[in-house]
Amino acid sequence: MNKDQFNNLDFMEKIEYLNNKLKEGQTVIRIREDIGIGEKSLQREVKANGYRYNNKERQYIPTTEATTKSTTEVINTIVEGENTIVVPKQQQQVLGYLENNFEVLQEFLEKYKSTTRTTTETTTNHIIINLVDDKHLNPKPKSIRINEFIYQDWQEFCDTKHYSKQDLISMALKEYMEKYK
Repeated sequence: MNKDQFNNLDFMEKIEYLNNKLKEGQTVIRIREDIGIGEKSLQREVKANGYRYNNKERQYIPTTEATTKSTTEVINTIVEGENTIVVPKQQQQVLGYLENNFEVLQEFLEKYKSTTRTTTETTTNHIIINLVDDKHLNPKPKSIRINEFIYQDWQEFCDTKHYSKQDLISMALKEYMEKYK
């Protein structure tokens, strides 16, 4: 995409384009260079429209504060004595989308609520092993003390499920640490 094509996009389309490129692994600097736009001009436009770059997520996200000029100007244009509020164009688009998809979102949330109550014990038959591959590091055996009854149950569980004891112990420790950080 060149500079003219990018500049002709609606702001939300620009954000979507930038976030998609960031998801592909490109950096903001690389994206700007490919398009041919300056750093300051992009930053000004993003900030003026109530967005900011989140380093942790590597995405452009809306700011929660109403500190931009355009937002404060809109807030100042509220007609006093009447119940009329002027909403910025991008927020109108978001509200329109939510309004058009309200029933679907409502169904989705209800389905999610009903399934999350029961999934913890009934549908977790499949264990996902999500570990960094350390086979090349030649892992060394470690000794730990375990309650005898728990160990017997553990042996039986691993034999019937055909999982690696090393991977399951590693995943259990990882999940425990993430849960109780």
